[in-house]
Amino acid sequence: IGTTLVFNNGQSTHLNDDSRALSSYNLLSGSRVSLLVTEPATIQVFLKNEKGTNSTYEVTPEETVENFRKRVQEREGVPANQLRLIHEGKEMQAGKLADYNVRELSTIFMTLRLRGG
Repeated sequence: IGTTLVFNNGQSTHLNDDSRALSSYNLLSGSRVSLLVTEPATIQVFLKNEKGTNSTYEVTPEETVENFRKRVQEREGVPANQLRLIHEGKEMQAGKLADYNVRELSTIFMTLRLRGG
């Protein structure tokens, strides 16, 4: 979910740092403030498995890697703890898809973890 803070003079500021206090946005006493909340747009990404087969997924950049991993497990039939998701050479382990620069038409590679014996 995106949030934008709009001051009474029309100035707008994106609220994207949860650690900042509202007072740090330089509001003046008596200012009128509007908060605009928007749903993130869905994007289309591709999941490519080791056989080269692509699957298409509708995601939001704010979706967690954990949630995406669960969706892949359900759809591809691979246990979540046995798959590795890789985007732009980085293994996606935690956080949000946006943290890994996943954007419209990105390809995420799925590989299986090798089990030692």
